[in-house]
Amino acid sequence: MNIDPPSAVFGRRGREVRAPVALADRAVRPARAIGHIAYLFGLMGLLLVVAVAIFWAFPAIEKLNAESARAEQSVVKIVNQPITHLPRSGQFTVFSPGWFHPGAIKPDFNNVDIRATQERSYVDHVTSDLNPSEMFVGSELEFNAMTKYFYTDLTLPKKRLSAAEMVEINGLYRVIGHDDQAVLMRWLMIIVVVGFCVGSALLLLIRRTRRLSTG
Repeated sequence: MNIDPPSAVFGRRGREVRAPVALADRAVRPARAIGHIAYLFGLMGLLLVVAVAIFWAFPAIEKLNAESARAEQSVVKIVNQPITHLPRSGQFTVFSPGWFHPGAIKPDFNNVDIRATQERSYVDHVTSDLNPSEMFVGSELEFNAMTKYFYTDLTLPKKRLSAAEMVEINGLYRVIGHDDQAVLMRWLMIIVVVGFCVGSALLLLIRRTRRLSTG
């Protein structure tokens, strides 16, 4: 009676058990490497989107801010023109305390018409407790609640603006309003893009963590 050596049988069975494990390990490693590369490419793509959005929006924002600043300076120059100063003499009306109430309303730059809010209530000669030695010609002066935002020296009354000057200020206000809205829209775009990319990056990270934990 012939009996095969047990070592040969056990040796064959041992190889049959180990071989599939080695093959499976070789298959998993390339899959993990591909997943890692895809994850890195995904992050790089999101960073690229953020960079493009920022580099596109920031120069436009700076340009709009500069244009708005120039328009505001033009308004300041028109509103705060020099007025006639006279020594106090004869009869005059004294305003107190000062010329203006505290605070100023920020104009609705897109819609306001300062011609409708011009007040020409000064008559004859006027002065205030802030100007003890001088007076001013009332017919040359005005008050306008929609330009007070740009008054620089509150110790002096303001020159009455002509119709052409008020039309010019209305146009400058429209520039300021348009630029303010455009800047706001670009900031919102940056926030949306960055938020989307951050959310997408977190989602990629969560999915990758789950795959690694289950693998």
